[in-house]
Amino acid sequence: MKIPNEIPLRHPDAFHVIGVAFSAAKIIEKIYAGDFTTEFKDGEEPVTAADRQSDLHIISELRSRHPHDRILSEEHGLNEPPAFNNRVWFIDPIDGTSEFIKRSGEFAIQIGLAVGGSLDFGLVYQPIGRNLYVAARGEGCWWYNPASGWQRLQISPRGSYLRLAVSRSHPCPLGRSVHEKLSGTGVFACGGVGLKLMAMARGLADYYINSSNKTKAWDIAAPEILFVEAGGQVSDLAGGAFSYDPADFRHRHGLLAACDRTLQQQVVSLAGPLKIQA
Repeated sequence: MKIPNEIPLRHPDAFHVIGVAFSAAKIIEKIYAGDFTTEFKDGEEPVTAADRQSDLHIISELRSRHPHDRILSEEHGLNEPPAFNNRVWFIDPIDGTSEFIKRSGEFAIQIGLAVGGSLDFGLVYQPIGRNLYVAARGEGCWWYNPASGWQRLQISPRGSYLRLAVSRSHPCPLGRSVHEKLSGTGVFACGGVGLKLMAMARGLADYYINSSNKTKAWDIAAPEILFVEAGGQVSDLAGGAFSYDPADFRHRHGLLAACDRTLQQQVVSLAGPLKIQA
């Protein structure tokens, strides 16, 4: 996909990062269309050549433009120049590797930027379907598809029909339990954290709960700024904020995304004391 001529963000890195994501997508799509093998990190997390090659490509492209930025990626850890500034990139080369392996199309490239510990820019790009989501601090959340052009995503007030976003590959019993207590009846299944939150921003679900203690900064950096700029709430299951310190990138207290603060507080109240999966 070509970079859209008009980008509705003034952020100085937006155009370059969109181009990086599109070029990484070409690498991923070539592997996706052929035969590939699946390996496992730490005995349980799947990884493919597409994850690793996309990761290296994104690191290289960001490093060429930003020699003094730190880069934390899922597949290659912390890339730290000898003299660095207060900018940190968080890369998930394929969010939803399990869905990539299944060839469901529900996976995305995620690139987030934090400046001084605060999220400043985020991108989620779904190669299959050509759905691009970008956001910058104070500039809103935007969705681009070649068929429909740019649309600003703003979360609408929820109705009485409460819908829970759930993972296809990693079910969360705590989420189902909370959903029952809130008398929720709707369920929206989708792969990848970023795509779930973007589906919520598009009005397809109202909240998402993940009780895992294994969420990393690269899993949520880009989706968080996108979802917050659309008007949503993101926190851990105790209602706390996530840290974007590259030296402490493990988020051990679950993940909650809700379309409004009232729903977020209801979930925090029902979920505590925390029940984090080992």
